[in-house]
Amino acid sequence: MSNYKHIFILCFVLGFQTLISQNEKIVVIGKILELGSGKGIDATAIRISNAPYATSTDKKGEFSLTLPKKAIYKLIISHLSYEGFIKEIKANSSDTIHVTISLLQRSNILDTISFYAVNKPETLVGKTSYSIFDFDFYEDKLILLAAQNSLTKAQIQLSTYGGKIISTYDLPKQAGEAKHFFHDYEGYTEIICKDSVFRLDVLNTELMILPIRQKDFNQSIEPIADSANGNFYFHDNWVKYPLFNYYYLKNNDSLNHLLSTITNSDLMKLYNLEYYYLPSRMQLEARRIAQYYKTDKRIIAALMSGFTQSMFYEPLYAPIFILKDTICIFNHHNDFLYHYNNQNQLIDSVSISYHHPKNWREWKKQLFVDEVANKVYAFFSKDGHHYLKQIDHQTGKEISTYKIKHHSAEKIKIKDGYVYYVYRPFDSTQERFLYRERIE
Repeated sequence: MSNYKHIFILCFVLGFQTLISQNEKIVVIGKILELGSGKGIDATAIRISNAPYATSTDKKGEFSLTLPKKAIYKLIISHLSYEGFIKEIKANSSDTIHVTISLLQRSNILDTISFYAVNKPETLVGKTSYSIFDFDFYEDKLILLAAQNSLTKAQIQLSTYGGKIISTYDLPKQAGEAKHFFHDYEGYTEIICKDSVFRLDVLNTELMILPIRQKDFNQSIEPIADSANGNFYFHDNWVKYPLFNYYYLKNNDSLNHLLSTITNSDLMKLYNLEYYYLPSRMQLEARRIAQYYKTDKRIIAALMSGFTQSMFYEPLYAPIFILKDTICIFNHHNDFLYHYNNQNQLIDSVSISYHHPKNWREWKKQLFVDEVANKVYAFFSKDGHHYLKQIDHQTGKEISTYKIKHHSAEKIKIKDGYVYYVYRPFDSTQERFLYRERIE
């Protein structure tokens, strides 16, 4: 396993030599004000389009962002009580850019019966001619993966939140069957196909599809969980092995640094015992294969015996998120939430238990993060219905529970206080529509 890690780390470092060489910085200093009154707006989310940089305003409505110097950036401004705004900024000879943005307050007009109506799902995109199989967010628009019957003939669409299709792109046959979207650490969306990977971008209002080598995606994009403060956080997780590490790579530094090791100790014991349960001839074969590939015989034995495909094997799930400049690792295998500061030093650890419901099958081993609101939700399913439990990322405690109205919702994502999902009613001729509902 150690050789596997060394090869992975070497490929990762080589893949990012050009990325970490950028030294020039600019500082964006700004104010977010309420249109009309001119008062500062607190807790406004500021993020950069297709880049892993974000912050929020203080009580005076002020913010500051340090960015690598490039020609043009787009600031995405969002707040639950105000209309969203996109501001394009251009770098100049100065190292500091000052911006002031005024937001229009949202008007929450209620219909005549809303005082006794329940929160109903809102249909964003629903067509009778095709289904939505996956989706992602792009600034104030949506990117959709659509197809009529199957994903062998898929189409990428750029849509408004009102369902108006702005641009389309038919995936070529040689791409292979489309599978799903992948949202990377830079904020880009990749479409993963059977035989290829493409990065999606938008120029003006036209979709752009850029091919990416599968090897480059596997080594330099998929393993990176996030980036912040000039650091890249990545993992060497292999679904067939019950141990992996989180590393960080500092800007202008070619050496990786260990942040945390994740393992399921009980599962590891069972995993290693598989070698000793094999017949002698298979043990010999496991040793031969391990010697050829320069790896551990116990790994080969666990693969040969089918242990990783059995009901006893559980892939590791311990995601890392950066929330308000705090690095959070939710280690569900030792029941602790770890907090690290922006210097990658462990601040504290708090116990977590939300992932141990009375019926263990209810916990679906998935966390969602609302990057705009800086909130974390754990995903549960009970009696055919889906539930989102908000988890305090400081204390690790449950705050509230929200029941999604449609019980068989798929492709769940959360943004700006809304849960988005794809849904098709059971035993219905309706295609898969894209819905959202406000989390209350």
